[in-house]
Amino acid sequence: MSSFTEPGQNAPDAAFVLALTESQTALRAYCEASLGNREEGKDAWQRTNVVLWRKAGEWDQKKRFLPWALAVARYEVLAVIRDRQRDLLVFDEDVALAMVDESLHVAETVGARRDALALCTEKLQPRHRDVLSAHYVLGHPHAEIAASHRMRLSAVKVLLMRLRRSLADCIERRLNEQTA
Repeated sequence: MSSFTEPGQNAPDAAFVLALTESQTALRAYCEASLGNREEGKDAWQRTNVVLWRKAGEWDQKKRFLPWALAVARYEVLAVIRDRQRDLLVFDEDVALAMVDESLHVAETVGARRDALALCTEKLQPRHRDVLSAHYVLGHPHAEIAASHRMRLSAVKVLLMRLRRSLADCIERRLNEQTA
């Protein structure tokens, strides 16, 4: 059985595992956005997780995990780009660096947006959460939601539109509160 830790190394602690787990969405989004290719992004993301696991002891728990993890991901994305350059003509390294750095901002906000969405969704009435879940999680069509919730089809469409707008506004308010 293979291990991500070197012989004689201790396994990462619970705080590291929790921080790594919570950062997965942002790390994957960053890798995929930086490379513009889902398969290469997945490769960079997996390589990033292996490196993070091996460097678990280097993480200073007094500092935020995601910026440190994104710095590791940046190097793994650049490694994938270098590997790609061996096979075919691609972007100049300066252009690739600019693309990677631009993706960094997007990746840093993914987790904050996800958390804000969860908090904003909790504030909704249970019936409204059910309608959202039926449509966006379960993929039920509007007509089926209307029938199961005893609503008119037009009422379901209007409700979903208002809920989307309300959630978007709530998310933006929460994000602005965090940056203020």
